[in-house]
Order: sequence, then structure tokens, then C-alpha cells
Amino acid sequence: MFARAFSILLLSVAVASPAQQPEQRPNPGYTLHTDVRIVLADVTVTDSKSNVVHDLPPSSFHVTVDKKPLALASFEEHNLAPTAIAATPVAGTNTFSNEYLLHLPPVLNIVVLDTATLEINEQMYLANEFKHFLEQLSANQPIAIYARSSDHLVLIQNFTADRALLTAAAAKVMPRIPMPHDISSDVSLLAELSQHLTSIPGRKNVLWFSGGSGILQLGDPEATEDAEALRQVYDQLEAARVALYPVDARGLTVYSVSGMSMQHMQMSESAEATGGMAYFDRNSLKELAQSVLKQDSSYYTLTFTPKDFQPDNKWHKIRISLDKPGYSLSYRRGYFADGNNLAPPPPPKPGQRGLLIAGGKILDAPPDAKTTPIIFTASIVSSAQHAAKPADNSQFISLKPSVLPKHGHIPYFIRYTLPRDAFLTQTTDGHPHITFDVSALAFSQSGEIVGKNGDHVRLTLAQDNSPLPIGIEQQIDLPKGDAYLSLAVWDATTGRLGTLQIPITVK
Repeated sequence: MFARAFSILLLSVAVASPAQQPEQRPNPGYTLHTDVRIVLADVTVTDSKSNVVHDLPPSSFHVTVDKKPLALASFEEHNLAPTAIAATPVAGTNTFSNEYLLHLPPVLNIVVLDTATLEINEQMYLANEFKHFLEQLSANQPIAIYARSSDHLVLIQNFTADRALLTAAAAKVMPRIPMPHDISSDVSLLAELSQHLTSIPGRKNVLWFSGGSGILQLGDPEATEDAEALRQVYDQLEAARVALYPVDARGLTVYSVSGMSMQHMQMSESAEATGGMAYFDRNSLKELAQSVLKQDSSYYTLTFTPKDFQPDNKWHKIRISLDKPGYSLSYRRGYFADGNNLAPPPPPKPGQRGLLIAGGKILDAPPDAKTTPIIFTASIVSSAQHAAKPADNSQFISLKPSVLPKHGHIPYFIRYTLPRDAFLTQTTDGHPHITFDVSALAFSQSGEIVGKNGDHVRLTLAQDNSPLPIGIEQQIDLPKGDAYLSLAVWDATTGRLGTLQIPITVK
């Protein structure tokens, strides 16, 4: 999963400088011999007044897949209080780390402000409601905010409970006059969202505020999204444990828009497929958002194994019911059997190292390869600061830019501090080495890519097994204004991935 997400991220990034040709390397991946699939379903149960229902026994739940009853393999109830997250910046100005990934609460809340589908007056209404929602946010309730005002989804504020940061981030993207842009479907938005959230552990609930759906942008009121493409995206969201809560930010409408019923059907499908709930024709968006956050930390986790599972590239319907009437259940309503999410091999025992198959060779891989994100630190240095030595006298290996600077762009330098033990060490002709990629993409507020650089790195290590971290310096040229950097570090052998998103103002 990590490897697939990173390969998509690098579609528009050069991974080597013109003077360097990337070496041929084996395609990494696990060799699995299994046809067992463990399905995990998070279920929220509410009564007729939308109150969460607690203390239901496993015997109350009944599961069928394609109308075939299945026994529960495991059952667990969660009733969790909001938990604060440490701030992303560390050790000084313009220095950031993704260490917070190791201290996340088991349930995370994400907001997507999809203003690409909203008119300016609708954005003004949403901006006002969202501002009041943030004012009443619990002091220990962290959220992250993504926005799409054009072609791409951009993280404008990472997880924080700081209301001032959240309010300032939202104010940067709405309200704003809609600009002409290419048609961007719901499939592309959800695919990007899946890529962003795959490496974040735990259950994730996404409040998706939009103008109903992007399908009306196609100009055909009877148009629908590509069903097979959507189901594949739903499967990716399932693997990342993402539940969608689409919200029509236009509120209660007294007018009829051609195709609005199709939009609402699409919203309902996305919610049902991922275990969330769709909301439309409702005002008071702030109360609605508060209700979702209140409910999301109380849920039941069920696992079960479909009988005679085959990766047949078909959608299989899940139905979960209770033996008690009068309750509403939110859960994902199926899975797409594409063979990409078969049950993994059992985890190694404590102290045991796993075997990784790569290029026909069996490698001695760390037990957390491809399961734990790479935790790293990145500092953003201007060209003026670049001439000075780092305050701690640390050394950084300079990577040459892979593209020439554009006119009007200003060079910045990203200094990555990477843990050496995050990468699998291999030995060739008696020399130990590691192989990894570093990538930087910069987005404008509208989601346009305004800067990019990527490098494939092969480092020969000293024989002293030094625990000192690895320092890499990468240049990226940026235009003036606000930008959002998306950084990725990927072990080319194990597929283990680390990502970090950073806001920056280029002066």
C-alpha cells in the first residue's frame, strides 16, 4: 500500500537529475500465497434521536456478504474521548516533523472544503458556519483541513486543536471567487484523499463539504461517476479505514437544480460504501458537524471472513443488522475484490525479523517494513540562510535540482534528517548501502503544482554501524505567495513510506 501510494505521488516528479540515470532496481513487493480475506467494519449505532448506543453484545450483530450469513471473527466496542496531538513544528522556526503520527488518537477527524463546486454566496455561508463550528470545537479535538478549489486536493492545515490556526487556514481558501478550471471528478478527489491518508494509522472520519457532487460539472444532468473506478477508490479508502460524511454545503434549498437528485444519490453512495452518512437539504452546518464529531469516537469494530473468497474484481455487498429494531447503523456497504488487500502474513514474533521477497532474493527485513511510517524531520531554508552553516554543525548531502529554475521563482532548500535504521541495508561486494527516494511537491492555494523535485538516492554506508541520522538537502524553486509542500521519503526496497505536509509563505 505504501509503495502504490508513493508511485502515484511521483507521477509528475522527475526522480533523477538529467546528468544522472536512475539505476535499474527490482520491483519490491511481498510474495503472498493465501486466499484469506479479513474484512474489518467499523459500525456506528444511533437511536431515533441520533444518540450513540453503547454496550451492545456481539450476539446482537448479524452479518451477511452477498446474502450469505457469516460468523464474527472478532468484536470490540470503542468509546473514546478526544485526545490532543502534539504540534507539528519542532526545534525552531520552519522545522517540521511527522513524529505526531506515533501519538495519534485512535479516531481522527478530517475536513475537506470542496469549494470547486460552490458559488461565492454558498462559500460565504459555509465560511460563516465553519467559523462558528471552530469556535465551539473542544480544546482537545484535533482536526486537519484539506481544500480543493481547482484541480487538486491540498492539505492547508495539519492535525491541530488550535482554533486560531484552523480559522486562519480556512480563511485562506474561502470565500473566494471561483476560477475557471478543468473538470475534476469525485473519483480523482477521493483517490488523492486516499493517498494522503493511507500512511496515517487508525480510523478516520472525513467531513466533506461541497456543492453536492462534481458530476454536474460534466454538463450532463444524468451523468454519473465511473462505477468501477469509484469502487476501486472505495476499496482504497477501506484499507485506510476512512469513512466519508458528504455534506451539501448549499443547505436547505427551495429551488430545483437540474441533476441535484443525482448529486445526492452520489453522495449517499459514497457514504454508504465507506461507512459514513450523507447530509443534504439541511441548514445549520455547524450543528451537523458537531454531531458527527460527537458520534465518531463511539463505534463497534467487527471482523469476519467471507466464504470462498476470490479476487474476482467484483463488488460484494455487506449487510449488518441488529436483532433490536429502532436503531440506525452506519457502516461501509461492500468491498471491491481486486486482490490488492488480501490478508497479510502473520506478524513476526517479538525480536523476530521478517522475510521480504525482492527481485527473486530473500532479504532480512525489519518487522515493521511497510507497516510503520518513516518518521523524519525537514527544515525549510531560504537561499539567504543557505550560505550559513547549520547551527548544530550537522552535515547535509546536497542533491542537485532535477529541473532548471523557472523565471520568477525563488530557490529554497529542504533539509531532511532521516533515521538510518528506517531503511533496509543491503550489501553488494562487501559494501553496505541503502536506497531510497525523496520527493517534494509544492501546491498553490488553488491546488496547482507550482514546484517539484525528486531524487533517487543510493548511499554507501560506513562499516561502523553509526546511529547518526542521514542528512539530505534538496532544492525546490517556488513562486512568491503561499504554498503547501508535500514531502515524501520512500525506501525503494521495502516500500516503507514517510510523508510530511508543510505550509510556507514565499517572500
